[in-house]
Amino acid sequence: MAPASKSKESDVYSYGVVLLELITRKKALDPSLYGDTDIVSWVRSIWTEIEEIEEIVDPSLLDEFMDSSVMEQVIEVLSLALRCTEKDVSRRPSMKEVVKLLTRSSSSIRIKY
Repeated sequence: MAPASKSKESDVYSYGVVLLELITRKKALDPSLYGDTDIVSWVRSIWTEIEEIEEIVDPSLLDEFMDSSVMEQVIEVLSLALRCTEKDVSRRPSMKEVVKLLTRSSSSIRIKY
C-alpha cells in the first residue's frame, strides 16, 4: 500500500477520534475511562453492549435530546465516528464520504430549525 494511502486512512481514523472527543467531551486517552482504555474502545464497547447514547455523550448535552431529531443527529455522527475508527482500514469511509455524510446531517438540522 502506498504511503499516501496510509496517511489518508490515518487521517480518517484521527477525525473519528476527534468526533468522539466532541461527543463525549473526553480526551482520546482520558484517565476517567475504565481500565486504561482509549476513547475508541470505550465508546465501541458501550455502543455494542447497550446502544444507549445517553451513556456515551457528555451529560451537559443530554438536555438537547429533548428534541428527538437532535438525538438522531448525534447517533448519526457517533456511527460515522465508529466507522472512521474501524480497525480494518478497508472498512473506513474516505474523507469525501465523511464530508458528504456530515453535510447531509447538517442540512437536515438547518431544515428543521
